[in-house]
Amino acid sequence: MTKNFFSKYFLFPLLSIYPISILIGNLAINLNIFLISILFILGFVLKKFDFKNQSLSIYLILFFLLTLIVNLYFSKDIILSYPRVIKIFFIIFFISSFAWLLNNSEKKNLNLLYKIWSIIFIFVIFDLIIEFINGKNILGYSSIFPGKRLASFTGKESVIGNYYLGFVLIFLSVSRLYIKNKYLNLILVLFLIFISFLIGERSNFIRTLIICVSYTFIIYEAKVWIKTISFFFLVVSFIAILNFNQSYKTRYYNEIALIFESGLTSYLENTNYGAHRNVAYEIFKDNPVFGVGIKNFRIESANSKYDNLNHKQNHLRVSTHPHELYYEFISETGLVGLLSFIIFIFLSLYFSIKNYLKYQNIFQLSAILFIISAILPVLPTGSFLSTYSSSIFWLNYAIMMGYNRVIKY
Repeated sequence: MTKNFFSKYFLFPLLSIYPISILIGNLAINLNIFLISILFILGFVLKKFDFKNQSLSIYLILFFLLTLIVNLYFSKDIILSYPRVIKIFFIIFFISSFAWLLNNSEKKNLNLLYKIWSIIFIFVIFDLIIEFINGKNILGYSSIFPGKRLASFTGKESVIGNYYLGFVLIFLSVSRLYIKNKYLNLILVLFLIFISFLIGERSNFIRTLIICVSYTFIIYEAKVWIKTISFFFLVVSFIAILNFNQSYKTRYYNEIALIFESGLTSYLENTNYGAHRNVAYEIFKDNPVFGVGIKNFRIESANSKYDNLNHKQNHLRVSTHPHELYYEFISETGLVGLLSFIIFIFLSLYFSIKNYLKYQNIFQLSAILFIISAILPVLPTGSFLSTYSSSIFWLNYAIMMGYNRVIKY
């Protein structure tokens, strides 16, 4: 069997349906990653695949994996921790598979892969619009906050905003290859930001806004004043919706206005997000070097010794994770895990940005901007190593690192 046989009949189809796997759920995600990993291992054994041009990303992620393995020894409940560590092992082969595809496929085949992802993304947008109008998506799903948030195919999980964030710049990069008019491209950006606003996930909307605006000013050739005026009209549109829709006004204005009126510290003192972060910090102080173990925040935050913490919403402190990336790392992996992650991610960004500046690959840029948005502090996040969140993160990481030393697209 040739390399082309492996990639054409196994690797390419599995990667093509990867966005659908994310929409289906954790089982589909894990199965897809597992099959891709097994395929790559098999191809490597049969000398159909190799790790050429992938050593950098492998070394970096192995370094990160090593600290997670060490963390297992200090985990308060290793049964909770080890599945997520094992998953990183398979992620290595997933990233290697994608990098191999980038380095060994013709542009037309990569075009096809990105077009398939874009078609799926368009279908999600269509579904979101239907849900906004009817209150339910095409399958009859609705969000946990009807009228305030959209859920699309994620149903009661209501996490479609993270999915949208993960694919929006990939879609814009594909569109730019086929839409040559710079003003049409700009209109498309405004439309995509507007849809993110309608989804109602504030944190993911802010991230989407940041990366779309950044992408626009870096890539599109329209004059700065035209871009500025365009985004000004977008803001006006947001204000108009807030005035006519009380649910969105409450979510986007009334609640956020409290931060500006009383300050972030006061806001956190009166919310469950603040309670999560407060107990995460206390857990870190009690376990500063290695934390309590991956996925153990959900248990430790309920520990009775934290019942009397000085926080107005301390009774709401118990959660599956602290809802902020760096608090999750310090509480579950301690300083060792946090420093390991920072070294891993910033070296990855350094080499990728350096490569982008040389080759100007727009797909690499889209992934770089996503990764930067994913590590922004303060903004609430899902659990970093959870199946759903990590599936989107590692795909973009694979794109970002896979294009290193690859010519302009």
